[in-house]
Amino acid sequence: MACVKRTYIPENGQQLEESIQKCAEEGLMPILQAGVQVKGRSLLDAKELKGKEVAFINVEKLEKKKLDEKVKTCIKQDQKEFEHQTALLECLQAKVGCKVRCEIEHFKNWAGNQRSFVLSCYPQTKEEMSIIIKFAAEKNKGIRCAGSRHSWAPVFADSFQICVNTENMESDYTSRTNIRVADLHRRTVDVMTGVTTGDLKTFQLQTKLHLNTNVILDLVQMVSVAQTGCHGVGIDTRCLSDYLVKMRVFDSNGELRTYSSDGIDGDINLFRAVAAGFGCFGIVYDMTIKMDHEVIVETRNFYPSMASVFHSEEKLREIIHNNWAVEIFWFPFSSLPFNLSNDELWVRTFNKICPEAIEKVEDVKFYKIHDVYDCITQEALGIVSSFITNHEPIVPLMQWLSFLTLKNVLYPDRVEPLYQEIPNAVHFRKYLEKAKVYDLEFVFDYRDDYARLKKIINVVVENVKIFKEKKKYPLNLSLEMRFMTYSDAYLGTGSIANPKYGGSGHVVCIEVLCLKGTESWKDFSEAVGQKWSDLGGVPHLAKQYDQLEGIFESIRCKMGMQIEAFNCQLTNSGADPSGMFLNLGMRKLLGKEAT
Repeated sequence: MACVKRTYIPENGQQLEESIQKCAEEGLMPILQAGVQVKGRSLLDAKELKGKEVAFINVEKLEKKKLDEKVKTCIKQDQKEFEHQTALLECLQAKVGCKVRCEIEHFKNWAGNQRSFVLSCYPQTKEEMSIIIKFAAEKNKGIRCAGSRHSWAPVFADSFQICVNTENMESDYTSRTNIRVADLHRRTVDVMTGVTTGDLKTFQLQTKLHLNTNVILDLVQMVSVAQTGCHGVGIDTRCLSDYLVKMRVFDSNGELRTYSSDGIDGDINLFRAVAAGFGCFGIVYDMTIKMDHEVIVETRNFYPSMASVFHSEEKLREIIHNNWAVEIFWFPFSSLPFNLSNDELWVRTFNKICPEAIEKVEDVKFYKIHDVYDCITQEALGIVSSFITNHEPIVPLMQWLSFLTLKNVLYPDRVEPLYQEIPNAVHFRKYLEKAKVYDLEFVFDYRDDYARLKKIINVVVENVKIFKEKKKYPLNLSLEMRFMTYSDAYLGTGSIANPKYGGSGHVVCIEVLCLKGTESWKDFSEAVGQKWSDLGGVPHLAKQYDQLEGIFESIRCKMGMQIEAFNCQLTNSGADPSGMFLNLGMRKLLGKEAT
């Protein structure tokens, strides 16, 4: 157990700042937690802190204040339009039946940066879904899926469109489950709409059929991850869409179509569009994923100085080329004294190993403890987030505190590596939903050009310095870099590096994250995004990018061949002749006239 030298119980932001400042002055490691225990555990009991002198900062008395409402988009409701929507709602409810929840909703995504006024419905069966789609066609209404609402991009239903929520959809599988092994010999798995990344993680651990790549989050829907071309990490891994082999999708007639990448009925070029279709081909019912046999990785965490990596082409190349998967994180102003030259990076590496080569992998007990620590730290961050965004000068202190906890408790640099089943290594952080964030990510064909990679990184470093001079700290969480291979899906992350379109075959995905409500984020993200675009990058199409001036034109310029091929397949498929599955954001992206 840690040696607690001080205990602070701040009741406002000023007291919080003062308590962390005293820790810095006295050389004590601050431990932030809401209450003496959370779920029966405390960070103070972590074996990594045994004998260390710490200060306990109990934030349970800090009230969770609402985030700055300046970020809210005001949607004015025209009375006549509202009456029209109410009449449509009544008509839809009569057609689909009283068991289906339907309502007029002021929609907002998880981060609150996408908002609209929609007709929202929650079908549970294929028949109910078909009725809703046919109703939309009859009334000439646009229709889009919401998924878990976790994207930052303009991919959701526009105002006065129909928003379909699929989390309660029932499968037509004989097993009556929402995930099943489709063909054990081929290692394929059927996954229903509504299934989350966490659900599939549990399934993978039970069946020992593993997916090499996925997003870190364990609470988003798998269909949404694939449809928006999301990615994981690994030098030979692609985005999730590339591991699909079959999909069933409702078209604009409410009919269920089957698309396949192989077999007699397979059409690989059409499938490259549908797999990361962004909802343009219709509403996905289920998908079939190609899995691997059990994958074990050796996971290491280490903390080199920022200068030794970001300023060295040789060191960057060494880290990236000597590991199968690499994630690099930078938390600005995380080292005392608060000068960027003192900062350290957090580097996570995964390397595949033969399961027979090790005696054991990390067990359930390890993850049970780690999950609680995730909950404790994310809950504390959620509580103090409004104080951070409303008083930016506290950011360096919070970054220092957070990085100490990360380095010393959550992900220490161990002498011996961790041996993990890959689903546990991929989904290494839970409860991220407890602290909402904004996220700008760009993807570059990095062509083994480390001089250019340094320039891409330096865009962030220089802007952090510029904003610091204004006493602004918009990057109050982290920069993250991941490396992977190209995507064959036209709109998949990494498509920009596809050799078919002149790419090198490998991409770097680099993102910056801040807490929701950070006032200087807009200016910072626009400055970084413009420079990244000038350096040849394109946004991750599921992240926050539509605030950037001229960005749709820039994407169409750099991904012109991919978008042209996508549009061609969409038209030729006949899945949606009238464009009812498109919203304004997708029309802008695909170069179609808004109607």
